[in-house]
Amino acid sequence: REGQVALRDSRALFASTSGTRSSFWAMSSRDGAGMQQRQADFVSGSALAVAGGGLRASSVATGLTSGLMVVAHDMRPGTESTPTLQGTGIYDNFASIASVSGGSWFAAELIYSTRFVQLVEEMAGSPAEAAQLHRQGWTMPWLSIARKNSPYVKLFARLAKQRGFVGVSQDIRLAGYFWKTGMTWTNWTLAMLQATAGIDMSTSLGSEVTPWAEGKAWLVCHVLTTPSVQDMRVVHIAEQRKPTRSITQFVANFPGQSIFTPAVYSYILGSGDAPAPIPYVAASALPPTSRLNYQGAVQTSSRACCGGAQERFTSEAHAGRFESIERGAHALPVVSCAAASSAAAGDVVLLAKPSLALDAVGADFAVWQGAGSASDCFERAARRVRDANAPDGVTQTALDGLADDRVQAVIDAGFSDPTGIAYAVRAGAREVVVYLNNEASNVPIDLTFLFVGGSEYAYAGGVHAKASPVFGQSANDMLAAYASFPQLKLCEGSTFVTAISVGTLQVSTVDSGLWGIPGGVEVTLHIVGVASTVTIGYVEDVYNYDILTQEVIQTVSSRSNSELVRGTVMPWFLGSADCGARPRSDQSTDEPSTTPAAESGTDDGSDV
Repeated sequence: REGQVALRDSRALFASTSGTRSSFWAMSSRDGAGMQQRQADFVSGSALAVAGGGLRASSVATGLTSGLMVVAHDMRPGTESTPTLQGTGIYDNFASIASVSGGSWFAAELIYSTRFVQLVEEMAGSPAEAAQLHRQGWTMPWLSIARKNSPYVKLFARLAKQRGFVGVSQDIRLAGYFWKTGMTWTNWTLAMLQATAGIDMSTSLGSEVTPWAEGKAWLVCHVLTTPSVQDMRVVHIAEQRKPTRSITQFVANFPGQSIFTPAVYSYILGSGDAPAPIPYVAASALPPTSRLNYQGAVQTSSRACCGGAQERFTSEAHAGRFESIERGAHALPVVSCAAASSAAAGDVVLLAKPSLALDAVGADFAVWQGAGSASDCFERAARRVRDANAPDGVTQTALDGLADDRVQAVIDAGFSDPTGIAYAVRAGAREVVVYLNNEASNVPIDLTFLFVGGSEYAYAGGVHAKASPVFGQSANDMLAAYASFPQLKLCEGSTFVTAISVGTLQVSTVDSGLWGIPGGVEVTLHIVGVASTVTIGYVEDVYNYDILTQEVIQTVSSRSNSELVRGTVMPWFLGSADCGARPRSDQSTDEPSTTPAAESGTDDGSDV
């Protein structure tokens, strides 16, 4: 074994002869035997976790899928004329798919959209043209929604583009569209999934899926906002001024494990009206005895001169009951689930002033969820919130309605686990392949959330202060192990990809009440980490994601990386027995194409 490194805890970090498998031993943790007896492996088998990261996450996952299809097709010559997702079988061995944020956009489209699967297959068939294919099949349909903007929006967008701010220009157009149609995160997610994959509000978890996904569990990862009295924070459901009115919410009768409670919409794809295979939240994280407390206040204008006397209202509901979501999982709308998973700005509901500003213009960056029919649980809750924000909407009747429907804000899973790994482990996976999308430095910050001491890297204080590690190893040791992973050789001319690291970690869990995970469980993590210079979507030229997708495909499928990819990565997907075939000699993918159609910021006549 090579690459032996001494760790601070005097354990050894080992790398295999290929330099790709690392193992660092479990540090001491509490005895989790009692919790282990209570935990069931809800979904047995390995899992694929697709980390969050907006459009970057979606592009990286798309590129890895097409690239791995190229390699699998190359290893099985004569099986198909061109690679297909079902024919290559790269995802056949996974029992579950855990997705976060932008990873949930990717998963939703790959699961429910034949059109998107065809795009992925076309890119695998023509890696050198992947950027152009992705632009025509995904990016342009997405931008096309803004074509009906007002002349003023188009003028400002055009001026920004003329001055070289292509990403700002695109954001102005999209913002103009959503200002006109409704500035809610659910509406944003609907517009994107519908334009790029044909997924609309009629598509539910129980809808027909593409063949590769049949029988797999999809875990749509997100969090419930659950501040308690001890946190000194509340969820701001309604905030108004002149006169001052407000409705807030917090969890009572239970101290709370975290402001953000991990939650999951789960469903065995293609299983009809079967219930969710996994409890929505861990009972130890939010027990049925906890209560949702709704507080309303209205400043009586007639007494404003006398110190601002207030009229107050209150109502309560059970916090830990999610029977309708679990029993009716098949009826949950895919768009709403993906919106909850990706609501990265949804934590503004914990802040009074931003909530006041958003409520004033009818905008909402969180997703609201309630009780009742699963098919209507999102829209019904959203109506309750809209009614509460109407003039004179803060009343006892409004609070009772919120309590009757147990309305809560659900937001991006990145506030608990940006990778999806912990969700997969909670579901029963003991072997997880994860797609990471890192910043250009290739430091896997998202992974640090799961390890002891990770808060030093991931965040500092604030609303994240009560986050709970899942694995007993330290974040420092994990980062050292990741840094020792071998990297794929980048194709000449790569513009955005800075590194692709691959390797394996052996880790062990700690007893976690927040996750409902027992201590002492050994887990194998296979990691594909793609680092790039593109952002997750902030004022980024969206055409850059087309090029990023192609660079990932060509790097993974390059002959110069054949030994590492076929010898190390492909066994994670196909098993060792299927990874001994010789590569085809007619596949050349070393040079990324930068044709004019794939260049960032080119003009195709659409003026978007």
